[in-house]
Amino acid sequence: MKFRISFLLFFLIVTTSIAFAQNNSVKDLSPVEFNRILKLNSKVVLIDVRTKKEFKKGHIKGALLAENSKKLYALIDSLGKSKVYLLYCDCGERSIDAGKMIYDKYQISICSLEGGLDKWMESGFGL
Repeated sequence: MKFRISFLLFFLIVTTSIAFAQNNSVKDLSPVEFNRILKLNSKVVLIDVRTKKEFKKGHIKGALLAENSKKLYALIDSLGKSKVYLLYCDCGERSIDAGKMIYDKYQISICSLEGGLDKWMESGFGL
């Protein structure tokens, strides 16, 4: 049992480090990588950067809504810079842009869901 916990902790550290080592601002993660970090890292904050209307139609369980830059900045300010922020939108473009905005203001690394919610659903992950 101790080996399993040690292995999971090691895996989490390596996965998170790899995700952030490749790019100083926004790392585009496949749905599998995104889900892995979402499930294994307790410091993760999942943020949906779509509109309120899109969010109401369906979102990844546990996601917080930040439909504009003011709300996004307020969310980061309230939660702090020590979290791991995972962003997504419908197809991946808005989340990349939002991630760059966060990086420019706070100098923290961000992960974006490659292909957005569309690719997430195509990959078999649910809401």
